[in-house]
Amino acid sequence: MKSETKNCQNCKSAFVIEPDDFAFYEKMKVPAPTFCSECRLIRRLAWRNEKTFYRRNCDKCKKPGISVFSPETKLTVYCSPCWWSDSWEGLDYGADFDPARPFLLQVRELLQKVPMPTLFGLYTTLENSDYTNMVSYLKNCYMVTYSDFGENLTYGSFVNHSKDSVDNLMLEHGELCYENINCSKSFQTLFSVDCESCTDVYFSKNCVGCNDCFGCANLRKKKYHIFNKPYSKEEYEKIIKDMYPSTPEKIENAKAKAQAIWAQFPQKYMHGWRNVGSTGDYLNDTKNAKDCFIGFGIEDSRFCSLVTAKLTDTYDFTNFGLNSSLLYEVLQGGNQVTRALFSWWAITSSSELEYCMFTDNVHNLFGCVGLKKKEYCILNRQYSKEEYFDLRKKIIGQMNEIPYVDAKGRAYKYGEFFPSELSPFGYNETTAQEFFPLTQEEAKNQGYNWRKLEDKDYNISKKHSDLPAEIKDVDDSIINETISCAHEGRCGDPCTTAFKIIPQELQFYKKMNLPLPRLCLNCRHYDRLKQRNPLKLWHRKCAKCPNEFETTYAPDRKEIIYCETCYQQEVG
Repeated sequence: MKSETKNCQNCKSAFVIEPDDFAFYEKMKVPAPTFCSECRLIRRLAWRNEKTFYRRNCDKCKKPGISVFSPETKLTVYCSPCWWSDSWEGLDYGADFDPARPFLLQVRELLQKVPMPTLFGLYTTLENSDYTNMVSYLKNCYMVTYSDFGENLTYGSFVNHSKDSVDNLMLEHGELCYENINCSKSFQTLFSVDCESCTDVYFSKNCVGCNDCFGCANLRKKKYHIFNKPYSKEEYEKIIKDMYPSTPEKIENAKAKAQAIWAQFPQKYMHGWRNVGSTGDYLNDTKNAKDCFIGFGIEDSRFCSLVTAKLTDTYDFTNFGLNSSLLYEVLQGGNQVTRALFSWWAITSSSELEYCMFTDNVHNLFGCVGLKKKEYCILNRQYSKEEYFDLRKKIIGQMNEIPYVDAKGRAYKYGEFFPSELSPFGYNETTAQEFFPLTQEEAKNQGYNWRKLEDKDYNISKKHSDLPAEIKDVDDSIINETISCAHEGRCGDPCTTAFKIIPQELQFYKKMNLPLPRLCLNCRHYDRLKQRNPLKLWHRKCAKCPNEFETTYAPDRKEIIYCETCYQQEVG
């Protein structure tokens, strides 16, 4: 089978379908996609709300809480204990298939009726961690999202197997870590990027196996270095005592000096370790993972992202993936799921799912929402095995004859993920805005939803400019204050304009001798996002040899980019 070039139905750009891609589609018995890989990713991300929360009461037990679903959606939401309980039955919302109307519209109408969980996560594995989303196995955690196996964590995303840490993005096996991006196996590491197996490291980048380093780059198994210059233990400790980031001014000065040092050293074309035959970025322990981003343990797969555990033989998947295989165009699925197609939130011991949402421990479902421990159902209606396969075949034919057509004229025949305009979220509420930011006008012109976020009219009791410079001058009464964000809503990011300090967070700052933040949690999160490379590849040449590669470093960026061989020879 030869490669084939197609034009994306969405962005109109040309994209290539390779022979291996066709082989996967044949194995899954699906047609080739009509959207390019980037537009497919954005389409999935436009259904993923990780960090935008609303105050909502459970529609069943009336308990107050928070939800990712805005009250404007008119969706019925149940708190996690109620949603996971046996006190309601998804089959009660079953509908007959209407052959005269687009099937995807019928699935969306079912979503509007069936109760939704207020938040994503395995609530039975959470202890004192109510204000979290897309999580499991957390204890004493607050405003942590898409994270598993953590204790005493405050503010962070994609933080796994970590404890006693605040404000991190992509942290694995960390302890006493603060304001890091893409670090792993690190202890007391602060303001650092792309570091592994480090202890007492500050403002450093691409360091591995280092102890007691400050403002360094590309070091391997070094101690007592400041801005890549070695010192004796005594000299180092004396200098660091004065440079330690105990005030906002010291933090900003150290950042500026460190970034100047970072710019002098080459970067590897791809972030990650122990990858074999893989392309993409921010990958660890992968094998034959092509065009994948931010993931662990991906094998023989393509176009996958935000993968937290073992995932094999899968295309176009986003979010989770534990011990799963043969997934295609799935968002938020995993834990022993196999052969799931065009589905959202399919988890735990499930198989043979198509166009399903919010299902658990199910098999052979088509167009179902909110079902648990069911089999042979369509639109939440029970069928015999024979009836199920007969009706499934008819619906697939009907989807090709009467596809859903969105406001921009894009047709969604069998084989496409759910249309973005049917998402219950505005584009600006979702992860799509984090990776592929748009203005309101741009989003609407491209056919995406946009939601006016709640106005924040906080009664600010303390200005950020009035905060003490050092934590030693802060008393416990600070937890009662509402503090203004230094950006004051003018940054272009979803600034909340104000924030509070919680007791657990305050204890961390005192323990680590760090000053109080001056930005709200959203502005801090978006500042970290800006230090992470985009989910997009460019073709470039190594700055040192003739080797060529695909990289997330755009050609107009100033970093010195090396291929794997040159980087290993020079850095290790």
